[in-house]
Amino acid sequence: MAIAKKAVDSTLKKILLHAGEIVGSVILLIIICLPLVFVIPMWLQQIGFETSVPDLLVNPVAWLGIAGAIAVTMVVAIASAILGYAYVNLMTKSRGKVSEAVEEETSEAEEVPVKEPPLEEELPESSTPETESAEAADEEPELSDEESEDATDEPDEV
Repeated sequence: MAIAKKAVDSTLKKILLHAGEIVGSVILLIIICLPLVFVIPMWLQQIGFETSVPDLLVNPVAWLGIAGAIAVTMVVAIASAILGYAYVNLMTKSRGKVSEAVEEETSEAEEVPVKEPPLEEELPESSTPETESAEAADEEPELSDEESEDATDEPDEV
């Protein structure tokens, strides 16, 4: 009973570990996509609502000029790279600690020997239906002389 409990606990920890990695990956994706903070709303307004460029609600070029929009985008990209790098380092360090703990627990759990079902007693070859059908397929029916001649002759016309 204790072995089964350890196995369930280690399985739950693995599931939680992988779920945490998925959540972490989504957060990392959001961090990486921060430079698109202006592009996505502009695209939605232009494509989804067919708004002209001067009428966009989110338009950093209209707010800051071309140089200002590029500068803001570069600052957001640099911040995104720094946050992403720090987050990846944090994830790899915590993953190493948690996965080592899970591996230790699974290695400590004793393996339960699996009993194999007993082999069925083999039947003699002559009585098994498989061998009988195989032997029948291998043998060609022997034809008498008259039947063999009829088989080679052309069919009679009626």
